[in-house]
Amino acid sequence: MTIRLALFEDHIDGTLHWPAAPRAVFVRSGRITISNGEGAAQTLEATDCQLCTDEVRIGGSGEIWTFEVAAAPAAALSLQQQARCILAHDIDLDPAQPVVLRADRVEFPAGMETPRHGHKGAGIRRLYRGRLVAEVGTEVRRIDAGDAWFETGHDPVIGRNVAPSSAFVRALVLAPELHGKPTFIPWSDAEAAKPRGTQRTEYFDTVVRLPAFDGRAQPG
Repeated sequence: MTIRLALFEDHIDGTLHWPAAPRAVFVRSGRITISNGEGAAQTLEATDCQLCTDEVRIGGSGEIWTFEVAAAPAAALSLQQQARCILAHDIDLDPAQPVVLRADRVEFPAGMETPRHGHKGAGIRRLYRGRLVAEVGTEVRRIDAGDAWFETGHDPVIGRNVAPSSAFVRALVLAPELHGKPTFIPWSDAEAAKPRGTQRTEYFDTVVRLPAFDGRAQPG
């Protein structure tokens, strides 16, 4: 059994209404207000990120990137969701059990290169500033601002900053026993001795449950 982690992009000039689901809402630009069904509201600006699990309304003007977890495969995205989707991937976790949704951002100073490493869980990243060259497994690719990629956690990764500064936002979906624990795994003792050099800012690290999936196309 698997769950889905999907990254959506929306350009807002008005109001959006979304059903309940665990999601990380990252503001790429502009200013938005998130309101839940009880009327509580929070205003977010560029590089802010908020966990939402209930039904929400999002108003304002700007661009948002939303990492959403569902008890459904990537192949079950509705047509509306496909139109908004930047990247979606299945993750091998039980959808009937709680999971950890963790969101953070990682910033690279000039010339920074990470040690070769893996992670104790899978996730999607999207670069919002700068440029990286990434080695993921046997693949080498250039990552420009706006590009998104998926890491299994099991493949060795090296990230090199080739801009004055670079930064990405990330959402990880983890087993519940990893709540509050680091996921970074140096690939060897030699790699563990290298400085990591990046600056990490955690938005949240929360255990969530997924709404049941009934096999029908899901609303966007």
